[in-house]
Amino acid sequence: MSVPTHFKSGRTGQGEAYVSDHEGSVHARFMRLSSYALAPLGVLSAWWLAGLVGKTLEGVKAEIGHPIPAIVLIVFGVVGMIHARQGMNEIIEDYVHDAALQEKALYWNKVASIAIAAAWTLGIMLIAAPK
Repeated sequence: MSVPTHFKSGRTGQGEAYVSDHEGSVHARFMRLSSYALAPLGVLSAWWLAGLVGKTLEGVKAEIGHPIPAIVLIVFGVVGMIHARQGMNEIIEDYVHDAALQEKALYWNKVASIAIAAAWTLGIMLIAAPK
């Protein structure tokens, strides 16, 4: 037995007010795809970083000086920071209700994420740079 309802369709008619404007679908797709990219990048990064345990500074520089480990570590850091920034943006938008405070929080989230990604990239590049 079913209960009749006046809610017709999600696209047209009486129910159209309840349909998402699909603004979040691009965000959700990006978060899903970046998660898929971060999984193997995280495993490779952890594997290379765990392999550095016990090595001297010269040994670490030699390992990270190879292009593939350096690129993987940089991409992992940058994509991970973009992913974290997008997630934090969602939290700020959901839980900070004052418009001025929300704008400031989103701005400083962007500044902090760019600074962290830049520091990570610069650090890896300085370690990997040949002398």
